[in-house]
Amino acid sequence: MTLFQTCQALLFDLDGTLVDSAPDLWRATNHVLCLRGHAALPLEQVRDYVGNGARFLLARGFWGLEATPPVNDPDFEAAVKDFLDYYREHIIDHSHPYPGVVDTLETLQRQGFALALVTNKPEYLTHLMLEKLNLRRFFPVVVGGDTLPERKPHPLPMVHAMRQLGTPAAATIMIGDSETDSLAARNAGCGLIMVSHGYNRGLPLEDLKPDGIIHHFNQLIGLLPSPRSTMATINEFNTAT
Repeated sequence: MTLFQTCQALLFDLDGTLVDSAPDLWRATNHVLCLRGHAALPLEQVRDYVGNGARFLLARGFWGLEATPPVNDPDFEAAVKDFLDYYREHIIDHSHPYPGVVDTLETLQRQGFALALVTNKPEYLTHLMLEKLNLRRFFPVVVGGDTLPERKPHPLPMVHAMRQLGTPAAATIMIGDSETDSLAARNAGCGLIMVSHGYNRGLPLEDLKPDGIIHHFNQLIGLLPSPRSTMATINEFNTAT
């Protein structure tokens, strides 16, 4: 049986995969930059900076795409706090689930898939966004960027989510939008389906060698037979043999 046919669990990224959150992240980034005398950045540039959490987003906002967060820099830490405070208050002013996300999650949940969210967004902001967008009901397991000592692309968040769901890597697929998600999936030994609408910094998705690419969220339904139907097929085969 193929990976898609044996899938029992799905791990979802949040920003750029389930939710188009770039408009509010962009506003929060420019709020901090302008407070400190920097020029505002265009939305499309900030989209390319999303994916590794607030600290990397801000570092890239200040110093460019290849920047990494400074260590033990009080001014930078104050900027991060300003960013998080502003973003918390405006987290869904302009953010929304991508078309088909809610209907697809409802179908996958009804079909019996185990669902989890694995994101680099801080956990408290993740729960806040999920609650405000009425998405929390789909995810019994939520792993944020600060839930564990490591974050994606390290495999620990993925392994933790799979342990919580009780599913092996061989029966688990990550749904993501970026190279960070691709590396996390491969490092954890699970499958990978990528969405074409996310924040992938212009990288051709084919170069990341996913197991599948979808251009609309509801295409997941056609790719993945429900775990219940898969188990019925296996049971029928076992009975016949």
